[in-house]
Amino acid sequence: MAVGIRPQVSKYFLPALLAVAIAVTTTVFEFLGPVAGIKSGYVLLGLLFASLVYYTHTPSTLVSNGLGSAPYYGQVVLGVVALSIAAVAAASVLPFADPSTVRTGAILVGLPVGYTLLVLQIGERAAPDWLLTQILALFALDPITKVLSTDFYFGRGDIPKHVRFAELVATTGTWRSIPETTLYHFFPGLQTLVGSVSLLSGLSTYDSLVATGIITYLVVVVVAYLLAGQLFDDPLLPICVALGVSALGPIHRYSVYFFPQSLAVGLALVVVLAAYRFGGVPEVRPGYHLLVASPIVVALWFTHHLTVVLFAPLVFCLVAIPAIAGRVGFDDVRGLGPLPLAAWIGGSIAYWLLTGVFIQNLINDVRMVVGQGQVSDTDAGAPIVSLGAEVPEPLVGEALRSLLSVGAVYNVLLVCVFSLGALLLFERPNRYRSPAALLVVGLSGAGLMIRTPIDIHGLARTQLVVSVFVAFVVAVTLHRLLPLSSGSIRKAGPALLIVVLLATSGPASAADDLYGLHSGPDLWETRTTPETQKEFSAAEMEGFRLTASFADRNEITVGTDWNSEIGLSRYRYGLAAESFAVEEGRITTDRDVILYRQRWVDRSVRLVPERTSFVTLLISDGWFDRMVETENKVYTTGDLGMIADHSNATSVDVREPQ
Repeated sequence: MAVGIRPQVSKYFLPALLAVAIAVTTTVFEFLGPVAGIKSGYVLLGLLFASLVYYTHTPSTLVSNGLGSAPYYGQVVLGVVALSIAAVAAASVLPFADPSTVRTGAILVGLPVGYTLLVLQIGERAAPDWLLTQILALFALDPITKVLSTDFYFGRGDIPKHVRFAELVATTGTWRSIPETTLYHFFPGLQTLVGSVSLLSGLSTYDSLVATGIITYLVVVVVAYLLAGQLFDDPLLPICVALGVSALGPIHRYSVYFFPQSLAVGLALVVVLAAYRFGGVPEVRPGYHLLVASPIVVALWFTHHLTVVLFAPLVFCLVAIPAIAGRVGFDDVRGLGPLPLAAWIGGSIAYWLLTGVFIQNLINDVRMVVGQGQVSDTDAGAPIVSLGAEVPEPLVGEALRSLLSVGAVYNVLLVCVFSLGALLLFERPNRYRSPAALLVVGLSGAGLMIRTPIDIHGLARTQLVVSVFVAFVVAVTLHRLLPLSSGSIRKAGPALLIVVLLATSGPASAADDLYGLHSGPDLWETRTTPETQKEFSAAEMEGFRLTASFADRNEITVGTDWNSEIGLSRYRYGLAAESFAVEEGRITTDRDVILYRQRWVDRSVRLVPERTSFVTLLISDGWFDRMVETENKVYTTGDLGMIADHSNATSVDVREPQ
């Protein structure tokens, strides 16, 4: 009965999803307006693309080994990566070159060329180790060029303070130098690692941090490949999993935006690999896998707290699904040894209870997340205020253009590969029974990876946790599309396009330092505003150092924008600084001074008046120039300055000329 039903369900699976997508898009048009309706159409586009491929593409079989073409193509791939990195490195030191432009070219040209040649080698049955080497090289192109083209990348804001903490560890030789007022006094794993790398290598703490992050996520790609090798018999599927991991935006983003959770996720995945590698082997003594993983488990206790909470339901599924399947007669669902994972989670909870940390913070954070869902007005879901600048209006034309943005292309392709993956799993469940637990987690997490108009605080952190599991779902689709030989490219054009565009758009969507590439209109940015700053120039960093020293010596409290707050934390964590407010066309604060930066007029300014809310501020050149000319400046470095009216209240009030 089930065998007869399955083909019918498979036949109507994508048409049913298309019907639902059309209904949802129509509803959005009706209740949220044409702008939101057009933007929601990316789901419909993704399903149309999936239908085109599913109903027209005929899966290929591996052809005979092309001993000549496969190594040659691979050498070209490595050459493209090396040339791209060298070009960005040269542009970063030449005064007449723009490293951002060169890096954009490396991603939008170098990656498609490299991944196209990689796909051809899969069709020519190149050696898996050789293919994995190229996947690692192509993955590394993005984070390495990001580090080379930016002086100090801070991403979402945590890096400066962790660089500061790592510097304290490196200079004092102990993690106890991390301020006790921060949780990282109790979770110093990342800072101790980076400080040690800095001491041993002679690199600066920032360079040590980003280098450690890139290496960690190269290891994550390898771990995913090895994990797939434990669960699949087909040698192509581990390559597809590694390719899927290298294509996902969160993996790229957090390889350079490397903070404690980034490290903890990498370590946790190694523990999962050990649990599968040794836990399911009968001849291995019970507890051996715990012994093997114990150094990493101990490191995880002291690295990051929230990662435990985010991983706990995933671990439960990985353990429970094989056990339930075994009870109902499906003994071939691969289980894992739960001891190392239980030791990590149980030991972490015991540590929280013994030290009296984190649990209250967790309760507060949960309350904050539950109460914060909101529809985005800008990319971060923040309301817009203006000082002399025109606030853009939402336009239908820009909504249509947003469907061509990097973020839209990436999300269209995610919808495409996820829907195809779900359909293929339903069609041939026996083929994927061994990794069923991982695939269930991946399917459950797939919905978290797709952009929606609801901006949920902390969602990006969850995306990182589920990314490797989601890559297994992506791999199911890639396995259907690949291999493609050079003779089949013409008839398999849509399949090749999906693979190359997905592998390119993932890194491109994570390349938030390339402001021109993300200038908008973005997919869920209703009003097209300049990008919020993601990096500091060398001059700004020196200005923060001088300003923090000046404010500390003179015991000055500072009101400023959010980016400046985190920039100051690089040199003086805990400096009395907070976001100013903008009321009735003026800046106000109860701090001693207002810290301003010249780049306020180039980027949208982020304000965080409360922990749970953001404000996007637009400042015109004219308003900024009048502020600098007319207000009482008490300190300036050229790129940064401080202004004040009196000691206990500062107000900047620059009126437009009548």
